[in-house]
Amino acid sequence: MLALLAAPALSVVSTASAASSPRLAARSALLRSLEPNSPPRLLNAEHMALIGQLEAAGTTPTTEDFLQLGLQGRWALCATIRNAGLLEPGMSPAHAAASGAGGAAGGLLPIGIARAETALSIGNSTVRSRAWFQLLDGERKQVGALLDVESRFAFESDSVTGARLLALRPARPPRLALKTNDLGCSIDALVEALHAQLSPEFALVEGEQYDRLRLSTTYLDESLWVARAAPHCCSVFYRADDEMAWLSGVQ
Repeated sequence: MLALLAAPALSVVSTASAASSPRLAARSALLRSLEPNSPPRLLNAEHMALIGQLEAAGTTPTTEDFLQLGLQGRWALCATIRNAGLLEPGMSPAHAAASGAGGAAGGLLPIGIARAETALSIGNSTVRSRAWFQLLDGERKQVGALLDVESRFAFESDSVTGARLLALRPARPPRLALKTNDLGCSIDALVEALHAQLSPEFALVEGEQYDRLRLSTTYLDESLWVARAAPHCCSVFYRADDEMAWLSGVQ
């Protein structure tokens, strides 16, 4: 695949040239901060500044062929934020925290997400998003669980820029697999806590506010993908490693 991705934003360059390239310098700093293959986290103001540099210095994917070639496959979620506008320059950290920049306000159910990934099958026009996580059951024992969301997508044009977007719709009801009969909380509380820490495609539910989602790819190279969604969502994905290598660490 790397040989085919020959656009400027997808080219492979040596480490020595990174210092002279604003894009590569921002990319390197962002990956060092997010640590791909670690559990997903919430983006902060420093991350958003680096993402802005990437988007400004890279080649914005605008064509359907580009997106089909570049997005096919499995992507691990590195980090996300529900309201990136609260992390813009000039916004005080206290105001951002009080406004719930990450969507994870106090009082949400404490859960630990070990791994989250989104897999795109261009040929079948499907997106499958899965998150492996742990929570404490009614007996205060830690148990593993899985959220599995499947959607279908089509390419649409942005009415302002003309860039091609991924428009997602639910393909079936989300599946929640729990290794306990004593959850210790309501399903609604669990889902709310999950959605606060995951990218918006995990919240696709028929009849709800996310029954349709448009993802705009603002940066893409051979292993890094930045996607934004209205009104202010931003997510960073890293191309997933061999499946068996990481499944052994989260199941």
